[in-house]
Amino acid sequence: MTEQERHSYFLDLASKYLSGNATDSEVRELEDWVSADAANRETFMAVKKAWMLTGGQSGQSAVDVDGWWAKTESELFESAKVVPLESRKGSRRWLSVAASITVVAVVAALLYLQPWSGEWMMAEADADSSKKVELADGSEVVLNRSASLSYAYQPRSAVRRVELKGDAYFDVAKDPKNPFIIQCRMVEIEVLGTSFYVDAREEQDEVQVIVKSGRVAVRHQQQERILGAGEMAVFSVTGNRLDTLRPPDDNYQALKTNTLAFEATRLTDVVFALNRYYHANIRIESAALQDCLFSSTFTDKSLDTVLKVLEASFELTVRRENGLILLTGTCGE
Repeated sequence: MTEQERHSYFLDLASKYLSGNATDSEVRELEDWVSADAANRETFMAVKKAWMLTGGQSGQSAVDVDGWWAKTESELFESAKVVPLESRKGSRRWLSVAASITVVAVVAALLYLQPWSGEWMMAEADADSSKKVELADGSEVVLNRSASLSYAYQPRSAVRRVELKGDAYFDVAKDPKNPFIIQCRMVEIEVLGTSFYVDAREEQDEVQVIVKSGRVAVRHQQQERILGAGEMAVFSVTGNRLDTLRPPDDNYQALKTNTLAFEATRLTDVVFALNRYYHANIRIESAALQDCLFSSTFTDKSLDTVLKVLEASFELTVRRENGLILLTGTCGE
């Protein structure tokens, strides 16, 4: 059960309690939930106050719940006082039904309006693997190696806000009324519902945003670029400049597809894609290699496998030194 589902479940229990339809075990379960956290208590009090303001009456069984709290809080689960009505049984049954409907309406409103914001949570990928994160709004994020995402579920908030460190691929659930905003380094990214990739690795001197589908707004201070599908925004950290470009290939999707595809691609661009996807530190030492053209496709392959293919494709030597992977040689014939 997700946090959102759990929250909704206990609001439903509160509605059953106030309308007199909760069993003894459900009352005890509600008691435990309210006792567990101050935010839960405030939520229940808001439900009860709304219930009283609507004129609802409670017909719950005589369970001693007033002892849950200290005297200053003993009224928490007290029934709202009502004036007895001299009426027929049918009228009372009608009032009971009306009370139940009132509680359901109150709880439904609170599900939408009640501020519930848990502590910020963080998801982090391991150094040697990616991590898929599913958010409460239905959005999905694939974090690349060592990347992290900080987020909190806040239904009342007008925005869905997260913070990214590293690089990740986003599939954002569409919600025109509640924009999805990503903070990363010096850049803010706003979307309504789309698929895109963000590269905000600290070791890079630029932040890249590449859009697969939909529209994305990328901002830095007074600068803003609106991107459509197949467009890329590049923010230069050192130059403090935001530009719009065309991505050189589709390998930014590798986090989602686990596939790297090259077709007559310059080796400098191949190395960039490998460094980004594998979080490697590959450098071309020989200038003669930079413009070599490479064509191949790799799906679910290790970096070592890719490097062996490069060695076989060119007159190229791979050397590892102090955490670096150095490429020397020539394109060959």
